[in-house]
Amino acid sequence: MKNNLGTISLIIAFSGLVLLEILLHFQFLVHPGWNIARAGFEAATIGGVADWFAVRALFHEIKIPYIRKHTNIIVKNRTKLTEGIVDLVTNKWLSPEVITEKLSEVDVASAILEFLQNPNSQQKTVSFIREMALKLTAEMDSPEFVNAVQKIINKQIAAIDLAPTMGAFLEKSIHNGDHNKLWELVIEASEKSLNNVESKELILSKLEEAIQEYGEEGFFKKATLFLAKKTGGIDLDKITAELLFKTSELLTEAKENPQHPIRIKFDTWMLEFAQKLSEGDESAISIIDTLKLKLIAYLETENTLAHLMSNWKKSISKQLENNETGLMQFLITHLNRMIIDLQQDKEAQDKINHWITESVSELLTKFHGEIGNMVRTSLIKLDNEELVAQIEGKVGSDLQYIRLNGAVVGGLVGIIIASIKLLLN
Repeated sequence: MKNNLGTISLIIAFSGLVLLEILLHFQFLVHPGWNIARAGFEAATIGGVADWFAVRALFHEIKIPYIRKHTNIIVKNRTKLTEGIVDLVTNKWLSPEVITEKLSEVDVASAILEFLQNPNSQQKTVSFIREMALKLTAEMDSPEFVNAVQKIINKQIAAIDLAPTMGAFLEKSIHNGDHNKLWELVIEASEKSLNNVESKELILSKLEEAIQEYGEEGFFKKATLFLAKKTGGIDLDKITAELLFKTSELLTEAKENPQHPIRIKFDTWMLEFAQKLSEGDESAISIIDTLKLKLIAYLETENTLAHLMSNWKKSISKQLENNETGLMQFLITHLNRMIIDLQQDKEAQDKINHWITESVSELLTKFHGEIGNMVRTSLIKLDNEELVAQIEGKVGSDLQYIRLNGAVVGGLVGIIIASIKLLLN
């Protein structure tokens, strides 16, 4: 009904004009007052037609010579109209100052807390974190990522000054006896190595080499060894077994006795080495530097980091499979704890609000032109018919009142003028 209001008002005005003209022409109506009514309908018709033309000329071309060039106003001025809208949006409605002012009135922290307190929202948040972690984990063993991490580690290893730290650590550990457990592990591992077949074969082969070299030093030594072998004076298997037994016995004694001479001597050497590191002794530092270089070389040549990252990827991926794993339970627990802590910490909430407002304001200032570009691009994508249809669809009903007002006001003016003329006559 609203969209036809202007047309209906024009039809009523024109119909009234035609009817009164006929009745007055054939003298069915003779009273002078009817001329006033006829003048009112005439003025209403003129006003209605004029406003119909004005409204129609905004959106469409009216093909009347000389006049048509001043019609279809929106299409002909769409560039100017577009830039005007862009300027209005970016510099008036959505200027950085206006948005910042509105943001400062919004309690973002409370909105975040309200969102996270909802069980469904919590579940969505946890799922989002898990998906992001899975995507990041999927790239952990990629050559590019491994190489990047390798460069970072190498740079850190090369740059770090280990000598003073390691010296202080070793010195403290020896004084406190923290290294005794390490001693026991080393001795235990050595015992196991001595009691395997490979160790026996290695010692036996070394003994044979030593005897052979000894026999090559002269005729008498060679003859003595020959007689000893023939008479059974030298039994390399028994010598090997005895050596292993005595060595194992010595290691057992050292393992059980922290005051064993071997351990004391080694501790003394380590303590001296630690003190040299702390004092900046060049020879001690060079040992550490050599170890760092060897560590870097080992990490690069043995693909240690690649294997390590691959294992981490498998472990983390497994932990991200569902919410029941240790890692996910840890994340969920800490998320809930963070929500509770934030809820009770008004100062933290204020900091979040300030940070968000400040960050968004900086981004708006930096990329504010993009708002105008988005508006401009959206308008450019519309062809002329779509643009007119959208504008007319939004304001068309209001424009009908302009046509109605034109008819009503025109009619009132016509009545007033006709009344004045009648009074003057």
